[in-house]
Amino acid sequence: MTDPLVTAVVTTYDRPANLESAVGSVLKQSYDPVELVVVDDHSETPAETVLRDIDLGALADHTVVRHGENRGANAARNTGIEAASGEYVAFLDDDDTWRSAKLTRQVRAIERRPDAGVAYTGIERVLPDGSQVDVPPAVDGDMTKALLCENVVGSMSVTMVETELARSVPLDERFPCWADLEWYINLSRETAFARVPAPLVVYDCSSPERLSRDFEKTHAGYELFVEAFDSLAAEYGPLFRRKMRGWAAFRAGKSAFHDGSYERARELLVSAVVSYPLEPRFAKYLLASLGDRRTHRLARAVSSIGN
Repeated sequence: MTDPLVTAVVTTYDRPANLESAVGSVLKQSYDPVELVVVDDHSETPAETVLRDIDLGALADHTVVRHGENRGANAARNTGIEAASGEYVAFLDDDDTWRSAKLTRQVRAIERRPDAGVAYTGIERVLPDGSQVDVPPAVDGDMTKALLCENVVGSMSVTMVETELARSVPLDERFPCWADLEWYINLSRETAFARVPAPLVVYDCSSPERLSRDFEKTHAGYELFVEAFDSLAAEYGPLFRRKMRGWAAFRAGKSAFHDGSYERARELLVSAVVSYPLEPRFAKYLLASLGDRRTHRLARAVSSIGN
């Protein structure tokens, strides 16, 4: 028996050097067969030009799909899903890379758990002063309930999804951020998730080409998230609804704080504390935000208490 075809969807926009590294990590996968689909979201330097001199002959197939205009990461991922021929689709942002065992470990994890249509891994974050390994926590019980409060899965680059499932539950292209969490919640209502507790994705936070934070997009994602899932959270009871809203405000407030938008951070963190005062992290971050830049040292200590 041959292993199922996996489609690696690499989404890219205006980072040619990063695209080369991402595709290189797909080529180094121990798994076979792999199809590569690169979705170019209208880059100034077309992805086809970047990949012209890379030998892709070891792949089962490869294609580049170019958008006629910039449509955003979520639209690019949906394009990649539609173009996929594999039984599974695995996502890779152009500024991340995969460890060589990633696809093998994920396919085996799904094979061992027939009720799972999603597999996810840990991640290694490369920082200016070292690295940090984040292994996703084990989730006992209701994955949807866990995801409504925290992204216990991680970034899109850690996920593999059954292709037909991904097509039936497309990403919401309205979300300028938090689209990964929105998608995971909707997927979790359809299938189980298989966890691979190993850091098989590398996220280079120190890269000069890493995109800077854009708090306006974060805030828009926050508002869309609450609107989309408020009624679902309410199905778990009024206290859990307040907990979900508190966690959403906390994530947005933390982002505002690290973006230097202290006044807006305080507004959101106050909302988090008021919504759900039982979570001590909300109050700790609120206290850290009161002194603006003077409390950055405290904020760094707080940020180490999980994200």
